[in-house]
Amino acid sequence: MIAIFLLLLISIGSLKSKEIEETLDAVELIAYYGYPVERHYVTTDDGYTIEMQRIPYGRDDRSIDGCTKRPVVFFMHGLFATSYMYLFNLPSQSAAFVFADAGFDVWLGNIRGTEYGLNHTTFHPKEARFWNFTLYEHSHFDLRQQIEYALEKTNQKSLFYVGHSQGTTVMFARLAEADATWQSKIRIFFAMGPTAGFLKPLMPFTLLGEGQLQKLIQFVLDGKFGILPVEVPKAISSIITNICQSRFFSPLCSAGLNAAGLETLGQVNTSRIPIIISHFPSATSTLNLLHWAQIFKFHELRRLDLGAKRNLIAYGQKEAPKFDIGNIVAQTILYFSKEDQITDEMDVREIIMKQMGPGLIESYSLDHFTHADYAIGLRATDEVYKPIIYRISAHLFF
Repeated sequence: MIAIFLLLLISIGSLKSKEIEETLDAVELIAYYGYPVERHYVTTDDGYTIEMQRIPYGRDDRSIDGCTKRPVVFFMHGLFATSYMYLFNLPSQSAAFVFADAGFDVWLGNIRGTEYGLNHTTFHPKEARFWNFTLYEHSHFDLRQQIEYALEKTNQKSLFYVGHSQGTTVMFARLAEADATWQSKIRIFFAMGPTAGFLKPLMPFTLLGEGQLQKLIQFVLDGKFGILPVEVPKAISSIITNICQSRFFSPLCSAGLNAAGLETLGQVNTSRIPIIISHFPSATSTLNLLHWAQIFKFHELRRLDLGAKRNLIAYGQKEAPKFDIGNIVAQTILYFSKEDQITDEMDVREIIMKQMGPGLIESYSLDHFTHADYAIGLRATDEVYKPIIYRISAHLFF
């Protein structure tokens, strides 16, 4: 213990000052790099107020030839992330900046429970009832109303959507329950690391058996376990960030990314790790994590299973309703990789590609991409973002 304490002292003594980006929120960071930026707020039908960020154009004010208005590209982040995930790297490597510089009107969405969604018309984040939500609420309220708001503000009828991980899941759910009129608001849905069900076991979601999982959900709903946020306190994140800036412990942080499957392919700029840790992870709810655990158990996308009695009250049926992705007619393009340790290639091929209907128009298996590389990988610009930009251009003019 004494040796560990001495090592910490040595480490802390060699800390660098914080990078400016570690202290900036999304809007401040966008402005820091010289881009025009706006804050927008949406209050959902169930009372949550969520901040979106907008980059209306790039630093050189470029537009797309032949377009009277800049096409809208809407981004949604994954689980435990925020819109900041599209800003983690330098401008030439971050999706939000790359698309803005290519001539698009970029909107960055967020969900309730993150630092950009901690306001409610009635509830306070310290109250348990504030955290009574799952990914269904993210889909049905947060995502739907932010997209409708962006279209209203830009006076456009449709937009292009880019989602990562849970950001794809909430769109799959939204489109599965939406009619053709609403689906027409999405010109193309670009799904990076797409998730609509799992066949391959993934820890820790598979720790509990189905019966144990259902009992735990009942405990939460009955208030015995608590409807609580799942989060890493900012004070702890700050300590980890400081440690990762140390010359002594920086290699350990890189090793931690490796162990988590994020750095195994050498795509991450390790100098950006303190900035990433400063803004990740964000919070989610206990119920949302339990909902994800159920998705692993059922191998498909459903509403949260509340138990037969509660299901009858909430859904009018004993089983939690399934989201039938075969109903999706909005054009959808998938990006996945066999090296992705979370969205397994088998899950994509056996669940999404086999169950989707006419909406699925293209799919791309990428070489050497982990799940996080879509957001922080140094090859993402050339192998994901630019191909999406070229695909949008083809859609606009051909």
